[in-house]
Amino acid sequence: MPIDLLIVGAGPAGLLAACWASQYPISTRIIDKNPSRKPTGHADGIHSRTLEILDSFGIVDRITRLGAQEVEMCYWGRDEKKGQLGREKRLRSQPEELSRFSQRLLNQGIMEEVMIDYLREKGVEVEWSTAAELLEMDHDDLPVVHVSRGQVGKDTISARYMIACDGARSWTRDQLHIPMDSLSAPSEESIWGVMDFVPISDFPDIRQSCAIHACSRSGIMQLPRENRLIRLYIQLKDDDELGQQAIQNAHDKNTPKRLLQIAQRTYEPYRMDFKRCDWWSLYHIGQRLVPEYRIRDRIFLAGDAAHTHSPKGGQGMNVSMQDTYNLVWKLASVILGRVDPSILETYNSERRPVAQELMRMDSDLVHAYEQQPGTGEHTNSVDKIREQYTGFMTGVKVKYSPNILIADNKGSLARNIELGMRLPSFRVVHQASACPLHLAERLVSNGYWRVLVFSGDLREDASRRRLDSFAEAFKPRLETMRIPIEVLLIHPSSRTDVSILNLPDIFHPFDETLGWDYSRVFADTDTDAYEGYGVKDGCVVVCRPDQHVGWIGLGVDGLNEYFSFVK
Repeated sequence: MPIDLLIVGAGPAGLLAACWASQYPISTRIIDKNPSRKPTGHADGIHSRTLEILDSFGIVDRITRLGAQEVEMCYWGRDEKKGQLGREKRLRSQPEELSRFSQRLLNQGIMEEVMIDYLREKGVEVEWSTAAELLEMDHDDLPVVHVSRGQVGKDTISARYMIACDGARSWTRDQLHIPMDSLSAPSEESIWGVMDFVPISDFPDIRQSCAIHACSRSGIMQLPRENRLIRLYIQLKDDDELGQQAIQNAHDKNTPKRLLQIAQRTYEPYRMDFKRCDWWSLYHIGQRLVPEYRIRDRIFLAGDAAHTHSPKGGQGMNVSMQDTYNLVWKLASVILGRVDPSILETYNSERRPVAQELMRMDSDLVHAYEQQPGTGEHTNSVDKIREQYTGFMTGVKVKYSPNILIADNKGSLARNIELGMRLPSFRVVHQASACPLHLAERLVSNGYWRVLVFSGDLREDASRRRLDSFAEAFKPRLETMRIPIEVLLIHPSSRTDVSILNLPDIFHPFDETLGWDYSRVFADTDTDAYEGYGVKDGCVVVCRPDQHVGWIGLGVDGLNEYFSFVK
């Protein structure tokens, strides 16, 4: 009997896929050839949108507590005539209004541990030391994976669907003979060293994120990390003897010392040394992208198995996790027979363009870091590119084009809400408890769709009539739909002038055991949300389970038409 979902690879993308799957009554297994999670090193930048997603699962607190917060970016350059290294500018890393979370820097292993602990609480265990050896398709065209489980022996896993989260050297991709298109010319590819260590240094901005350009010397990206660590990305030049030694002896135990020597020359006259190095590696920078994310209908590629690029923008782990966050709720809905299977086509149409945009940003950023301009120009170039791509880098401005799940009916009802983009968050007040909160805190990742009703001031007769009319017309459809939906009300009236139980019952459904649901009504007494979303008289907004906006409108007819993919 096949399981519903097999996840191959228990890195960040695979673990988030499993966290998502655990919200649904489907059978899931997650396997990984390694004996345990990453002990340290690897990816470390956790951007705003990823933190929002982790918060929606209730697991962001440990990450924000342990991770180093990035607030500023400092740009340093060397005046070749004077031989001096100096700070050229200091800028805020991202605008405060983009998200309630700013970037954190934390090693990938701790990120993985947080998700593993969450899965364990859900009764899901990662099957470590389980190496996939052969992939076949059975007579029903379902994937069948033959695995080796160390001393336990062999096993065969048949699944209705499979997600390959098995990295840049994807076993799944090789088994399926899926090529990766090269998006960078050989002349554009380069090698950078990376190392995590506790610095012994008098560099003034040692606990800041820095871009350091020293013209004839190696460029460096510096990032603060947890437990007094910093990370350095060090450009290895073709005409530099130390750089060539590091490349030729990439796995030599002395490579960190060689990397440090290269860094020391860039930091002069400041001291840069270490006694403790946690992790190091060499990155060959090249951009690769698969032609399609969905293979033979049943198999999906995610993360590095689908796209590879440089680590410059700290995007790898973030985009990979956002891939599976986009995919799994769709898969689970199809597995449970709630929606038309055609929605699975949107995984490729939504996420592959994100990877293409990532490649463009990555290429621009790499060229800016590696160019050899006159003084000041490098700083301006890097800064300009980072500013241009800020919304994309943070993940909060990623926008999906119209498709079966994204309507194309944008009007003026909510000027600041973009169809296809994640819903921004503003403060509201919980009607029943008077507790203030961000609206996004209510949009937890539990598989529910949300229909957000912005009613207008309920003290006005016209607003109340519109609300009653909407509830009466939508309730019959709501009762027949097979997808889980919560209808939430956000009103700008005085909170004390509104009684929940006097509102239509779709905003306070009754359960014989649990009584009325008091969690669905919110007051916007300071009009932060209405002004922030650009809502004047009222509207209805549909948020998908991944918090991306699918529809904006007023009439129930349009809303019912949008939900035509629901069985």
